[in-house]
Amino acid sequence: MSVALLLVTHEAIGNNMLAITRAIINDELDNSACIEVPMDSETDIIQQHANKVIDDLDTEQGLLIITDSYGSTPFNIAMRLQHNIKSTLVSGLNLPMLLRIMNYRDRPLEELTRTAIEGGNKGIQTRSQ
Repeated sequence: MSVALLLVTHEAIGNNMLAITRAIINDELDNSACIEVPMDSETDIIQQHANKVIDDLDTEQGLLIITDSYGSTPFNIAMRLQHNIKSTLVSGLNLPMLLRIMNYRDRPLEELTRTAIEGGNKGIQTRSQ
């Protein structure tokens, strides 16, 4: 099996990112899930839901949690999910990061985390004229 993946994002970001990734790599993205946090949500309810979502993932190889924005409500919820499970939390979700994660799911958690960050960083480029 692979490292489990959980996206915890603001509303309308995570599920769309997974759908785009699924279409690009033509894969069902097994052992992955998304929690989208509405702006007016009660964080305790989202937290309970997130714990149930994690229970449905196979976390034997670890859990990689990705959020869209450091310090945000989704990030704070994700920090509280890191209990009793070997896990890593990374913020700054972008499409290149997610594509790298999905293409290297067989790697151990620590290596997959480095791969995710590298993919995200390399996906940020600039061009001036």
